[in-house]
Amino acid sequence: MFVLTGFLYFLFVILTFLLAVTDYFIMRLPDKLTFPLLGIGLLFSGLKGSQVLFDNGVAALFIGGLFALVAYFYPRGMGMGDAKYVTGLALFLGLPSIVFTLALATSAALILGGFLIISKRIKLKQQMPFGPFLTIGAWLTMIVF
Repeated sequence: MFVLTGFLYFLFVILTFLLAVTDYFIMRLPDKLTFPLLGIGLLFSGLKGSQVLFDNGVAALFIGGLFALVAYFYPRGMGMGDAKYVTGLALFLGLPSIVFTLALATSAALILGGFLIISKRIKLKQQMPFGPFLTIGAWLTMIVF
């Protein structure tokens, strides 16, 4: 069981890295990467027991649903790939950790975005990929928790 858990952590890190790089370069989080993350999150949660699977599933549906609503009503601001990505993160990390991840990701995006706007490297309404910030937040969360 320990070997499988370690392997799932490895896959999680590889997939989140690929998602961050892809989003940075093409501003998309493709299903070819987000769907495997969902599967890894389900398997990882399931290995921890039915209660963890249920709790993480509820967290994933809630957080992912909120992101999907934002993507639906404001598609220029966020895409459905972000909703799928955060759903996979929630399945893997669980409720307290996904909240911490989102706080870190949002803070980092606001700080970097503010710096880039002040330094006139980007414009106020210019899009920035959120996937790299989610990845950094998830990795830092795994280190802290």
